[in-house]
Amino acid sequence: MYESFFKFEKPPFKVVPDPSMLFASRSVREAMSRLEFAVRTGKGIAVMTGEVGTGKTTLVNRFLDKAGPDTQTAYIFNPTLSGLQLLKTLADELGVQTSGLTKVDLTRALYELLLRNRQAGRRTIVFVDEAQVLSRESLEELRLISNLETWQEKLLNIFLVGQPELLQKLESFNMRQLRQRVELFIQIEPMSAAETRQYIEHRIRMANPRRDVVFTDAACALVHRIAGGIPRTINIICDASLLVAYVAESCTVDADMVREAARTIDVQQVSFRIRRSRRRSWQRLWASAAALAAALVLLLAYDTTMTRRRTAHPPEAKSGSYPVAPAAVASLAGRQADAAGPRQAEVGSASGAAEVLHLVHLASFRGREAAERHAASLRPAAGHVVYVQSARIGADLWHRVLLGDFRDLAAAETFASDAVRSGSYAYAKAVGVPRQGLEVCEGAPARPAGP
Repeated sequence: MYESFFKFEKPPFKVVPDPSMLFASRSVREAMSRLEFAVRTGKGIAVMTGEVGTGKTTLVNRFLDKAGPDTQTAYIFNPTLSGLQLLKTLADELGVQTSGLTKVDLTRALYELLLRNRQAGRRTIVFVDEAQVLSRESLEELRLISNLETWQEKLLNIFLVGQPELLQKLESFNMRQLRQRVELFIQIEPMSAAETRQYIEHRIRMANPRRDVVFTDAACALVHRIAGGIPRTINIICDASLLVAYVAESCTVDADMVREAARTIDVQQVSFRIRRSRRRSWQRLWASAAALAAALVLLLAYDTTMTRRRTAHPPEAKSGSYPVAPAAVASLAGRQADAAGPRQAEVGSASGAAEVLHLVHLASFRGREAAERHAASLRPAAGHVVYVQSARIGADLWHRVLLGDFRDLAAAETFASDAVRSGSYAYAKAVGVPRQGLEVCEGAPARPAGP
């Protein structure tokens, strides 16, 4: 609708994985370099993950567009297949005739194709998108296909592309054989505030408008705050913002227009509701802490007054001369706690529930049993403890598996970095977690020291 007003050659913020519109953020540049490194060095299996909307499919399409005649590629975008269906789909993508072939014949035909490609100096690459929904059978089939090799090198490069849930699936005990064959992990992160502004300018420039279309600094900052640096969400917000600017017949998009646009899309409502909820939670927490502090001050004042009066007039002291009775202090603290909200019970004493442990987050599960099985399968280093924590995020209940305890957050970050680099864990992130709600997993045995 607004394209003719702004005189765009094409929509700048259309939500499709168009490789020509790819913006090379720092994370995207690093991911592309790692993809090229994996191909150049003949990695058998590599895993690329990122949150929903971070541009994984767009990056894959850009890589496929750049592939030269020395590379044969296959792209599987529908992973809801059985193991045999996945094998046939891969063969079809590579040009192998599958009609009437048994699984054994199909595997032999694939092997012969890979050998011919290698003898001709061509590399064979397969991308499996949305790999987090692959069944265990399909993942096992991919592991078996990765065994097609010569004594010197792998004949097939397999890239599993998916959301962070893919890492959790690979960490399961039943996937340990496949996990050991993953030679490279690639992570795509959301963009920074500065990159969000550059991204918006890049998309407008690529749409080649014949009028000056500008998002103000405040508008770009607000877009980043709402979208959290996720390209797909940025596209949705900016598209709606341009529509608001079109109605106002303005070529400059300001923060008020972004706010107006955000009211028309669900992402803003969800995002702002989460922020307001978190803000109210912290306000209740601080109010509860203030109520406890006030009660403690009153108790201290009461005890001090009592001591002084007993010292000055031990026989004659009367109960009516005391400024505040203990029952009144308790009642006051109770009323203040009730006014502060239900989070009062979570504050506890100064040394109890408020204590924060420095841990490493290893995995999250929707099911409690799955989290406990995963925790029990870990082999933590001597002196470390495996915890399970259940927490509600929005309407969903998640169960996290954490490793501790570390003396401070820096030590936890060092451990997490070393663990991912060495391949001990596919995912590890240092976090600070209140002791309350943590449950020690008794079934996790110790192993020799080391990440």
